[in-house]
Amino acid sequence: MKANLVIIGSGIVGSSVAYHLAKMGWRDIVLLDKGDPVENPGSTSHAPGGVVALSHSKLLTQMAQYGSDLYRSLAPHEPYHRNSYNWVGGLDLAISPARWNDLKRLHGESESFHAESRLVTPEEATEIHPLLNPKAFVGGIFVKNSALVSGAALSGAFQRDAKQMAAGRMQVIGFTEVLDVETQNGHVKAVLTNNPDLPRIECEHVVLATNIWGPVLGDKLGVPLPLLAYEHQYVITEPLDSLKRFDPNKREDEVIYPTVREVESQFYFRQHHQSIGIGNYWHRVLTVKPHEVGADALRPYTPEDMQACWNAMKTLVPSIAQSKQFIRSFNGMFAFPVDGYMMLGESNTKGLWTAVGSWLTHAGGVGKMLAEWMTTGQTEWDQRQVHLHRFHKFQNTKAYLNTVCDKNYAEVYALVHPRQPMSKPRNVRVSPFHERWQAMSSSFTTFAGYEAPNWIEQNARLLEKYDEQIPDRTGWAADYWSRIQGAEHLETRNNVALFDLTTLSVFEVSGPGALKYIDYLCSNKCDVKPGRVVYTCWLTPNGGVRRDLAVARLTEDKFWMFVGEGTRPQDWYWINQFAPKDGSVTLTDVSDGYTALGLWGPNARAVLAKVTGDDVSNEGFPYFTSKWIEIGNVPVYALRLSYAGELGWELHVPMDGALQVFDALWQAGREFEMIGAGMGAFDSLRLEKGYRGWGSDVHTEHNAYEAGLGWTVKLDKAGDFVGKAASAKLKAEPLTKKLVCMVFDAQDAMAFGYEPIFAPTTSPSQPSPVRTGEGNGNGNGHAIGYVTSANYGYSVGKFMAYGYVPAEQATPGTRVEVEYFGQRFGAAVSEEPVFDGKMSRLKG
Repeated sequence: MKANLVIIGSGIVGSSVAYHLAKMGWRDIVLLDKGDPVENPGSTSHAPGGVVALSHSKLLTQMAQYGSDLYRSLAPHEPYHRNSYNWVGGLDLAISPARWNDLKRLHGESESFHAESRLVTPEEATEIHPLLNPKAFVGGIFVKNSALVSGAALSGAFQRDAKQMAAGRMQVIGFTEVLDVETQNGHVKAVLTNNPDLPRIECEHVVLATNIWGPVLGDKLGVPLPLLAYEHQYVITEPLDSLKRFDPNKREDEVIYPTVREVESQFYFRQHHQSIGIGNYWHRVLTVKPHEVGADALRPYTPEDMQACWNAMKTLVPSIAQSKQFIRSFNGMFAFPVDGYMMLGESNTKGLWTAVGSWLTHAGGVGKMLAEWMTTGQTEWDQRQVHLHRFHKFQNTKAYLNTVCDKNYAEVYALVHPRQPMSKPRNVRVSPFHERWQAMSSSFTTFAGYEAPNWIEQNARLLEKYDEQIPDRTGWAADYWSRIQGAEHLETRNNVALFDLTTLSVFEVSGPGALKYIDYLCSNKCDVKPGRVVYTCWLTPNGGVRRDLAVARLTEDKFWMFVGEGTRPQDWYWINQFAPKDGSVTLTDVSDGYTALGLWGPNARAVLAKVTGDDVSNEGFPYFTSKWIEIGNVPVYALRLSYAGELGWELHVPMDGALQVFDALWQAGREFEMIGAGMGAFDSLRLEKGYRGWGSDVHTEHNAYEAGLGWTVKLDKAGDFVGKAASAKLKAEPLTKKLVCMVFDAQDAMAFGYEPIFAPTTSPSQPSPVRTGEGNGNGNGHAIGYVTSANYGYSVGKFMAYGYVPAEQATPGTRVEVEYFGQRFGAAVSEEPVFDGKMSRLKG
């Protein structure tokens, strides 16, 4: 048998992928499953069916909102008794003030994401769901587009519609297990099965959509898929008197009330005609390794694990106490990826794609995203959080996988602060300077597994010096923050500081074709003299900002590209896609051989001059140049640039000479009382200078012109480059939105990211902040944008934020309001950068 595409796994994800690919014109599709193709043995068939249409993740909300609308549009799949889609909304409840505040924050994000929600009092919640005890909670949020669905019915509907769109050139085949994928010369060749009538299907493309079984084939094919399966309890009560008016024989009576989540007690419940189904996460962690899952996703019910949940449920829904037994009970398995996001993309084997780690809520969005990716090479939504190649090697180790996935299950509904570092495991990776930072009593945060100093307790001595310039914070805003960060920021501006930049990665491009390749990959002109540094972007073919980065030309045929360690694996995959196959270019990831330090501040040159005999004067080492210098016995590649916006250098040091260089700089800095500084100060320093944060301020959903990076796109440079044609078209069109800097009126203003931006409801002369009610937040219309990053600008004495707003509201001086936990803060669009606009400090 021959096919163009084989999809392995006919659950809702695999069926959604088939649907979307058929819609985009794919034909000769085969959808396989080892069980019944509709009532399959995976999680889809037993999933309670909740579509949770709002979360703190922008991407997951995009996927869920799209999926909810899509599921609603599908014709019901007969002969299933259950409705395919029940548009009843979703209700999350808070039993503590901390959770109630989090729901206020979530409501603000719903405005930012255009996902309709409203905050409700206990009495209003009881009107929505009469079984609730209003004395058991303090408030809730109702999300309109949440829903209840039948996973199997939706899978059947997807399969039915995909067959129609494929004009008969699609087959759905059940009871056929895939044993292996045959490859040839690095490309998919065929799928091998246990079906004696269909032992081999020759094909060009394969999508692995087996979810909790994903790593079984993944391991065999050399495709790491770091996820584990976890048992999750679900029970259905006997019929309740309070629900007796619903007829169990009427399909439309099965679900009238919304799903309710009481996330602090880690459970949810939904209606099944006259009964209530309860899903329980409040039990011991029951891990099942993918190779041990077996034939289906069900496990025997463990009643001892239900007791705490049942007691909490009786408090919230007193009428449930009459139920003395369950008419159904089981432990069902769900996939928990190591970082909480699904894994999409093409493996290193051409034609072998993955779509695993997703739940029903996001399956529609997964199908859309993967179909776009497979068809056009691009996606509407940014890929960085779900990219198959995003994982570092340590994330695939058994020890890390077991610890983190167990934690993810146990903390599935936990309150997570935007600045909160990973709780465990810690010290997975440490920089070569780690002991030095420990000796300074550093407070560490985590980044790409590294322990990175967030602030240094020794610098508390500076608080007296800068006390009046550092506003205090309270509540949520003060968590994972210290006033020391402000002191480190100001001391960097006024003196000199040393920063740990181990989390930078370096890709080397060498060979006779290096310049041609670099110029094709990058938007800016990279044909510069050796020793020059270029700030540039990688663009997607449709003009989105794939990444901003610095490129240094070391010699005529050698370049270094500097990217963040957090995205290093997928950045490495990206650049290899465009590498010529003729041997003219050699790509080498030299990241593990080097570490880096940032030396910045007005006295940076004086410190550096004490440890090297090389010329570091402004004439001998101008801004945006680079060269090898010697510090003691160590050759160091120094770049005269600064993400902190101050005079200074990035110093890239061989790992074996790291401590020697650190100690030499530290000794030299003693004359100037140089400090070590952390990531907290680094963030506020870069924000004052208007430097973009990739992944927050810019990503592929924004083009360079919207992001204020259009100056890096040189349409007049010779030859083509990735995204050139799209950028030429975008430049010729008027901007519809623009990234702007907003400076707040109030000293105690606050934002972290994703807070909604509104057109003002008050005149500039009226006081700010303006408090709003806790209703739907739409008193002056929908949000015009949302905050992408924010922090206090200690040098300018103002709280600042960046965010995208409509182009007509991007003019400096335009008034806006930002909502933070239900409170409006007035702000004005500002010229940028707000600090050192003439760049005199950097270039001096």
